[in-house]
Amino acid sequence: MLTKLSIKNFALIDSLEIDFSNGFSIITGDTGSGKSILLNALSLIVGKRADHTSLKNDQFKCIIEGEFDLKSYELKKIFLENDLDYFQHSILRREILPNGKSRSFVNDSPVKLEIMKSIGEKLVDIHTQSQSLVSSKDDFFFSLIDSLSEQQNIVTNFSQNLSIYKEMNLELEKLNRLNASLQNDYDYNQFLFNELNNAKLRDGEQEELEESLKVLKNSEEIILSLNEIDNLFQNDPNCIENQIRNLNSILNNLSNYSDKFQEYKNRIESVLIELDDVKLELRNSSLNFNHNSTDLEGFESRLNFIYSLQKKHSVNSIIQLIELKDNLKKKLVENQIVGIDIDNLKNDILIKESLLKEQSKKISISREKVLPNLKIEIESILSSLGMENASFVFNLSKSLIYNKFGIDVIDVLFSANKGIDFAPLFKVVSGGELSRILLTIKSILSHHLNLPTMIFDEIDTGVSGEMSNAMANLMLKMSKKMQIISITHLPQVAAKGNHHYNIYKYESLGATNTEIKKLNNRERVEEIAKMLSGDKISSSALNHAKQLLN
Repeated sequence: MLTKLSIKNFALIDSLEIDFSNGFSIITGDTGSGKSILLNALSLIVGKRADHTSLKNDQFKCIIEGEFDLKSYELKKIFLENDLDYFQHSILRREILPNGKSRSFVNDSPVKLEIMKSIGEKLVDIHTQSQSLVSSKDDFFFSLIDSLSEQQNIVTNFSQNLSIYKEMNLELEKLNRLNASLQNDYDYNQFLFNELNNAKLRDGEQEELEESLKVLKNSEEIILSLNEIDNLFQNDPNCIENQIRNLNSILNNLSNYSDKFQEYKNRIESVLIELDDVKLELRNSSLNFNHNSTDLEGFESRLNFIYSLQKKHSVNSIIQLIELKDNLKKKLVENQIVGIDIDNLKNDILIKESLLKEQSKKISISREKVLPNLKIEIESILSSLGMENASFVFNLSKSLIYNKFGIDVIDVLFSANKGIDFAPLFKVVSGGELSRILLTIKSILSHHLNLPTMIFDEIDTGVSGEMSNAMANLMLKMSKKMQIISITHLPQVAAKGNHHYNIYKYESLGATNTEIKKLNNRERVEEIAKMLSGDKISSSALNHAKQLLN
């Protein structure tokens, strides 16, 4: 339960700290005194979105902190699931910075707002006047029905599976779009790949072909030059080979006189060996050189083919053509992979659909079973609240598509009096009747939810004095199992509380501030008397207040 709430620099509040107790607590105050501010602050620590305009002084941050006693509640699991330290006395804190950013903390550990909200929902249920059941009736009634059927975990699991199912379908749409895009280019890419792959291109091939073609085109000149070289070696007595051999002979004689001459001789012999090799290779080249027109045509054809591929793909080398071929292959493989991914995802979707169908059917059956008892319980409690002839009809129908509640759609019909036809609840119910219905449903939920704290913001609006007394008794009964905090303008309700707090405004140093205090017995009598008679408290109002408190 909520044990302490502290607020700094929020709306009209400079600094406020209030201790709460178990049982039934009442908060009263004049209209505009700041009761809504208190609720808004409390809403922030259970996950509501922050607004930096709520800062009283925009030069400083706002801090809202709530302390909770959790020792009587099985809430350790949700802390551990979110990797948070669990303490029997846990603290939730929100900070709103001047720049508009917000920070959330659970037991001094920073957390995402979603995590704070998930924990806050397990700690406090806040019912405000601004809460519209017309727009959230399905949430409201399905939460009630599912809590009675004790299948909230199944519904939660279904909702998680449904989210996954929707994400899978979105992914399938994405893959189908990608596949369609790839498929449009698939045939063309396949053609280009086949052309390049069949070309059997090799790195360096172009340079080899260009050199071979150059040789073939100049073959006559090459043959003449080779023959001339051969004649020099074979027929010219003054050729360089003979001269070097003569030189070697002379050095051979000189080598007897010095090692230096032997070194020169060795070097000359090396030249002779190299020259012999060159002579032999040139002779072989001359003998083997064959001017073949077929080769020339083949080389030209192959080279022209390579040139055409380069021009077609706007590249300048075989390496670039090979890279292009590899990229085309990747695209073709990607297309195949996408197709496989689509097939696998379709299969996963079918499996998830089967699970959703099974879960939704189970949920529907359980709901149908509890509806008759729910009808009896609601009508019985309403009878004690002065609505003896109130009657409900709960119609469950099946939707064409899954929703977060399963496959069910609920219509709640209501008749306040005998002989009056049933009609949609929120079209025919009055403000006072709606207040009693909401409280009735909340009271039923309190028996099935292990919720520490429930807060009502003027749930008794539109209710007469006698009926407000009955509603107060119902809240008092609920407070035996959980902490109940009720903001009210009705003295009959205020008198039933175990604890009474008054919220008020005052001016200090030219600024308006909001404060709250816990009332003692005397102050409580005066506050209830004021609620009965206005600012001028009469003796009869004081006596009436004492009677209500007794």
